[in-house]
Amino acid sequence: MSTLVIGDLHGCGHELVELLDLARRERAAARVILVGDLFTKGPSPDVVVDAIEDLRDEGHRVDLVCGNHDLRMLDALRRRDAGTAMDDLGPSEATAIRLLERANRLVAARRMLAQAAGCVTLRGHGWTVVHGGVDPEKGLAGTSDLDRIHLKAAPGEVPWWERYDGRDGLIIVGHKPLREPLLLRRNGRPVVVNVDTGCAYGGALTGYCIEDDRFLQVPSRQPAREGFTPAVATAPPWASAGPVRTFARRA
Repeated sequence: MSTLVIGDLHGCGHELVELLDLARRERAAARVILVGDLFTKGPSPDVVVDAIEDLRDEGHRVDLVCGNHDLRMLDALRRRDAGTAMDDLGPSEATAIRLLERANRLVAARRMLAQAAGCVTLRGHGWTVVHGGVDPEKGLAGTSDLDRIHLKAAPGEVPWWERYDGRDGLIIVGHKPLREPLLLRRNGRPVVVNVDTGCAYGGALTGYCIEDDRFLQVPSRQPAREGFTPAVATAPPWASAGPVRTFARRA
């Protein structure tokens, strides 16, 4: 069964539909895993809901992994339930809530957020998906759920993946937006993949086909966000490069 792991959506629903259409043509999406940050920042969180529901209605397995913005969205919903005014919520969360309510998709979105919050770590045969990362000294077992969701190098710091020795197999993450998807290998086998390529900021939406060991990618429909410069990931000395990416470009 082919498994497609898709990077941070951030409400970019139309790009998700486009990437899934590409995956269908490539026969690469029997199972879909979303690495988190589902609804906030982008213009079409309702389309994200519809795309997930459509996939499940077609009989595909869709797994949702918890991202830090999913937790923020759940917290905003709880605060609103407790009487907090919409204008007192975070602007990204308030906007996403309004868009979802307008499309009558908030109940379904809330259900999906609860599913994601219950899945910090998703493991398969030789691979693991978490949103943020793994402490390279402690390994997966010693990494807290907080770090699995939030781990990210500050500007100027060495990313965790440059120090990861591959002990826990392939780790697939999002969270840290990069100019290009990252794939690092040790001794020829993939050990780290990052599929966050900043779709909500004008980059691209990227998926990684685990069994095929390749990327699928569609360009963002969002304008480049002012002040946002995606990081360029440099491979550590032990790492070899990943495969050539596949693009789907709109006419």
